[in-house]
Amino acid sequence: MFDADVIVAGLGPTGAVLAGLLAQRGLRVAAFDKLPDLFPLPRAIGFDHEVMRVMQELRIADRVCRHSAPYRPSEYLGVEGPLIKRLDSAPAPHRLGWAPNHVFDQPAFEREIRQRLTELELAQVHYSAEIQDSGEGDGHVWADVRLAGGDVTRFTAKYLVACDGGASPIRKKLGIKLEDLGFDEPWLVVDAIVPDAKLADLPQTQVQYCEPERPCTFVVGPGNHRRWEVMLLPGDSLSANFPDEELWPLLARWVKPGEVKLWRAAAYRFHGLVAERWRSGRVLLAGDSAHMTPPFMAQGMVQGIRDAQNLAWKLRRVIKGESSDALLDTYGKERRPHVRATTAASIALGRVICERDPQRARERDARLLEEHGGSIRTTIRQNMIPDLTGDLVAEDTSGAGTLFPQPLIRARGAEPVLLDEVTGPCVRVACAGPLAPEDAAALMAALPAGGRLIVLEDDDADPPGEVVAVREEGPVIGPWLAQLGAMIAVVRPDHYVFGTAGDVQGALRLLARLRERLAPTP
Repeated sequence: MFDADVIVAGLGPTGAVLAGLLAQRGLRVAAFDKLPDLFPLPRAIGFDHEVMRVMQELRIADRVCRHSAPYRPSEYLGVEGPLIKRLDSAPAPHRLGWAPNHVFDQPAFEREIRQRLTELELAQVHYSAEIQDSGEGDGHVWADVRLAGGDVTRFTAKYLVACDGGASPIRKKLGIKLEDLGFDEPWLVVDAIVPDAKLADLPQTQVQYCEPERPCTFVVGPGNHRRWEVMLLPGDSLSANFPDEELWPLLARWVKPGEVKLWRAAAYRFHGLVAERWRSGRVLLAGDSAHMTPPFMAQGMVQGIRDAQNLAWKLRRVIKGESSDALLDTYGKERRPHVRATTAASIALGRVICERDPQRARERDARLLEEHGGSIRTTIRQNMIPDLTGDLVAEDTSGAGTLFPQPLIRARGAEPVLLDEVTGPCVRVACAGPLAPEDAAALMAALPAGGRLIVLEDDDADPPGEVVAVREEGPVIGPWLAQLGAMIAVVRPDHYVFGTAGDVQGALRLLARLRERLAPTP
């Protein structure tokens, strides 16, 4: 009776990923973007292994890899140039099956996602289509959309997700305010393509110049792409089209006019903002409409794709009648604290970089060196990302709210593949060792519909029933469970761990708790 199950407003990375995940899960999606094509210039430059796992789910990971490269270590240089802090990725074996951090070409990345949408029959995509108004009816939402031909057409659906950017007209109409997390700084962002002959003259890794005269950042992008981010001071231009006469002096320590091909130079305000509410009836916020994060951890776009992953499986369950509408309340309850904590960590890094007072900057350098005992130790970027909390996480168990590992595995003698390729994005129970047939049967019976039971085996033994027996090519799940002091993990469709248990009876109790919280009646 409706045009779609879900209306997606805005087709930036968050909206496009959400539309793809929903369509793959069997939901009809009507997605709208006011631009005729994607924004052709880079904005984000980094993403992490969670994004790659989502790209794997969208079946375009191999395509996206063509436009990305490993993220290099970040070195923080103090007032006189000493190393005062260092960030890097966790070493192999990679817990989620992908390198933990990547740099990428955003326009090419988005093009791959949009191409995937054309391959999904349930995704109805409209460009040059601006939502003029939206609201709720009896058991549905509606959106009046001015389509490319100029006509305004009303579309109806069961839910609407606003992915319409930081200035979100939908959020403003709902009267949802943004909480200011206390960071608002003007910066110049410059992207350039550097000739091969010049690359050796530039830093070979990411550098944060924590200099009070003018803090700045250098980023090694994929291929010949290099980025500079430079703090703007009082009196500097704040133009989106930054004037050349001011630009080149800011880059003089690295490049001269004519040595590189400018791709983009624009002034931005780096904000730390988060919406006070993420849901109003049948309308939900995602991506920049719900939060804005300074770029110091390369988590801005990632946070929006986490929103899409969190929402997709919950919307599917609710629309298919497998869970009550109350399940969607857990979206904001989970994502808002997570975004807030991640943004706070990014702001803390920004404070290290942005100190303008020379005396306080020297004190900062001395403090950081002292904290490391005079020799800087590397901080692992992934350790700065918080765990998930809330009602859909059994917080009284070890490892709850963390991301479930994805090793390279062999299943019943097949060729090695990443685990998600075998199980898909469902509720999973993973057991560290063989199970008695009666225990396997009990766990299978307790799983929600479509769930999978994974058992780590040392050989290619044929397990009972529908159990997925796997052998890890590089041990990841086994050591992870052992470190937690657990035998079994119960995992949500978005790969977050609901909880862990030391035995089968404990796992059965966890599954009962999860089934209760996912029940079709509140």
